[in-house]
Amino acid sequence: MKKKKLLYPVSVSLLAGLLLLPSLSAASQATYQVKSGDSLWKIATSHSMTVQELMQMNNLNHTMIYPGQTLHIQSGRYTVQAGDSMFRISQKLGISLHSFIAANPGINHNNIHVGQTLNLPAQNAPAPAPAPAPAPAPAPAPAPQQPAQQSFEQQVANLVNQERAKAGLQPMSFDAALSNVAHIKAKDMIDNNYFSHTSPTHGSPFDMMRSYGIQYRTAGENIARGQRTPQEVMNAWMNSPGHRANILNANFNTIGVGYYQGAWVQMFVGR
Repeated sequence: MKKKKLLYPVSVSLLAGLLLLPSLSAASQATYQVKSGDSLWKIATSHSMTVQELMQMNNLNHTMIYPGQTLHIQSGRYTVQAGDSMFRISQKLGISLHSFIAANPGINHNNIHVGQTLNLPAQNAPAPAPAPAPAPAPAPAPAPQQPAQQSFEQQVANLVNQERAKAGLQPMSFDAALSNVAHIKAKDMIDNNYFSHTSPTHGSPFDMMRSYGIQYRTAGENIARGQRTPQEVMNAWMNSPGHRANILNANFNTIGVGYYQGAWVQMFVGR
């Protein structure tokens, strides 16, 4: 009997304003590299310390600090602050996103909230945070795509707008920058052999969009793997309520599509 290939479409959608994203407390010591805009009060507060404790731990007799300076801090637990996500925290503290998520079983890593206390991985204390990243720059161009890949991506966008027209919805604009991000995500799934909305390289779709300078009010993502043609993957998505809801979401007005070696990614934003 010929085995039927299983299709794995997955969807996610989230209002940008709903994703509240984590501070550090506890026992052992780690190090923290001062970033531009930091103060002793800000660093101490975010790591569940007092300014006096931070100064004593670092033998400081003044409150002046400078970018690039390395300070000793308490480690072990982290308290969520506004603007944090698990991906951003892992980057800031120099820890593995996978080990960070594994250290917090039962927690929805895509929905953490201000004031929530998270465990840090037990292995080694966090390494110094890297130097501050520059402001988001335009997404770097991936390796040149083959004509078939570019054609597949445009065909998917066209099929999406055909479905929206049937539902009486406005078409979505096909955005080259967003498609570039979607293509990078599709390639990342193949290169790193995973199938998930959360990339070990880029974090959640929302983290990834922000890191590549994509502006949005609301955003969503559909992924699939194994389909051979744009029509085949669209059929799979349209037959799945979650994916169909993203495709026919009236709040989305812009689409990016990525395809790479059987991996498909749709990224939607509302602006």
